[in-house]
Amino acid sequence: MKLKSLLLVCCLGLFSSAFAVNTHYHPQAGKNDNVKNSVSMPGLCEIEINNFSYEDFIVSGQFNDGTPLIPFYIYVNDAPHYISLFYNGRCSHGMMINITNLAGYPIYSQYTPRYSTINIIPNYLKQPKAELKIKR
Repeated sequence: MKLKSLLLVCCLGLFSSAFAVNTHYHPQAGKNDNVKNSVSMPGLCEIEINNFSYEDFIVSGQFNDGTPLIPFYIYVNDAPHYISLFYNGRCSHGMMINITNLAGYPIYSQYTPRYSTINIIPNYLKQPKAELKIKR
C-alpha cells in the first residue's frame, strides 16, 4: 500500500511540473501589477508563444516604453510561454518581439499586439516559421 502511495505522489509531482506556467514580466512591474493566469488559458493582457518545431529558440524584445524584455529560451516540447503586458498600472497595447534560433537565424521579428498567439511551426526542408494569431 505504501508503494502505491509513493508511486502516486511521484506521478503527481511529474505531472504538475510538466504543466508549469512560464510567464515573463516587464522588469519594472510591481508586485501589484502581476496578474495571475491559469495554465490552460492565456490572460487578456498577454502574448502567448508556442514552440511546435524541432528546434530551440531565443525570444527577446522591447516593451512600448523602451524597456528590453529579458531574453529567454523556448525549448522543444516546452510548455507555452506568456509575456505579460501589464505594467505601470495599465495594459500595454503590444510589444516588439524577436525570435531567433540558436544559430541566430531570425524566425519572427515584428510588433505584436496583445491577445496574440505566436506559433512556431516546422517548415519541412526549410527553416521553421512563425504564425501570428490575434484573438479578439
